[in-house]
Amino acid sequence: MASNRSKRDEKAKENSVIRGRNRHTGISEFDWSSADRDALANAIVAVTRANCAIQFGRTRDGGSGVVRIVGDGDAPYNEYIRATEDVNLYLQGLADDFENVVRD
Repeated sequence: MASNRSKRDEKAKENSVIRGRNRHTGISEFDWSSADRDALANAIVAVTRANCAIQFGRTRDGGSGVVRIVGDGDAPYNEYIRATEDVNLYLQGLADDFENVVRD
């Protein structure tokens, strides 16, 4: 099984710059209702077509969204989306990463 995690790891550096710029903007709570329904559906379809599972949640303090991927590599892993980040951009990137994955 090929891992898509490395593509998202490459984007982590870019996101770090965005996070720094957006820090202390007054947005303190992550809310999944800000996600575009089509972007959310596309991410679900892409991940599940790759024979992986996807779970959505929030951190205990509510400051970040959590996406858990199961079946992509050795162990399940979580990715975090801060309230100051563009959730739709994240979901589009996730869908793009999994779109062309071929599973045995």
